[in-house]
Amino acid sequence: MQDSHEDTIIQLLNQSGQAVMVGDSARAESALSRARQLDPVTLELELARRAWANQTGSKDEINRRREGVVKRLGGVAVAAPDRIDAWRALSEYLRQLGNNEGVLRATASGLKRDPVNVELWIRRTKAQIDMKQLDSAARSLRHCARLAPTHDAVEAMIRVHPVCAKCDALFAAAGAETCGKCGADGPGRGAVVRSVRARHNNKFDIYFPRVRDLIAETLDMPEHIQRQLTLDTLLKRHLKRTNQHCAKVLRAMSKEFGTAFDEPLFQSAVNGFLDLLIADLIRAINPREDKTIDTQIRRRALNETKS
Repeated sequence: MQDSHEDTIIQLLNQSGQAVMVGDSARAESALSRARQLDPVTLELELARRAWANQTGSKDEINRRREGVVKRLGGVAVAAPDRIDAWRALSEYLRQLGNNEGVLRATASGLKRDPVNVELWIRRTKAQIDMKQLDSAARSLRHCARLAPTHDAVEAMIRVHPVCAKCDALFAAAGAETCGKCGADGPGRGAVVRSVRARHNNKFDIYFPRVRDLIAETLDMPEHIQRQLTLDTLLKRHLKRTNQHCAKVLRAMSKEFGTAFDEPLFQSAVNGFLDLLIADLIRAINPREDKTIDTQIRRRALNETKS
C-alpha cells in the first residue's frame, strides 16, 4: 500500500461523509467507489477505524456494534491474508473487546505471513498472559525480546513480567510472591529475578540507538522515517537509499566513533539498503577502542564479543 493511496482514500471518505450530510447520496457513493478502486483493504481498514471510534449509546450497544466491526474486518483479513495491517487491526480490536482467543487466532494467521512482525508478537504475548498461558507467554516474550529489545511495548511487558531465576518461567506479575511453575520465591518476597531483555542484549542492542540517531541526523530523515528505524523493521528491506547516502553515513560513523570504527569490516556501503548498512556498521564498531561510551555499557559489549 502506498502512502498516497491512504491519504487519497481518507480524503475520499471525508468527501463521502460531507455528501451524506447534505443529502447527496450519489456523490457519496461515487467517492466510496473511487476509494474502493484504489485499495479496497485500506478503505475497509479506515472504515473500521472510524466505526470503532465513533460509537455512542450504552456499553452493551457499543460492544454489539464493535463486534459487528470485528466480524466485517475478519472477513477482510481472510479475503486478503497477505495484508498484515488487516491482521494487526483485527487483533487489536479483538484485544479491546477482551476476546483473547480471537487475538491468538488472528496473530497466528498474521505471523504465518510475517513471522518477524513484532506488533503481532506483542499482542499475542499479552493475550497469552491474560489467559494465564504463562509458558507460552514466556516463549513469546523471549521472541519479542530477540526481535525488538528496544521496542517500548516489549520493555513495558518485561518490566511487568520478570523471569524466575530458577526455572526461567514467567511470573504472573511484577510483585508475584512465588513462581507458578517451580514454587520458588518471587519478586514479592525479594527474590532475584531475570530480565528477559538482559538475556538477549548484545552489541547490536547496545549500539543501535546511537547509530540510529546518527543516521537519521546525517540523512535529514523526516520524523515518520525515524520512527521506522527500529530493530524489528531492520528485518525488512524497505529503507532504500542511494550509494551516495550510504557513503555519507559511513563518513559520519568514522567521525563519530573514530578509531573504534574498524572500517575494513564494513562491507555494505554500496548496497543501498539501510538495514544492511546499519548491521554492518555496528559489527564494525570495536568496543575495546570506544572510549566515548559509558564504562558499564562498554563492559557489556566486551563480554558479548568474548562469548
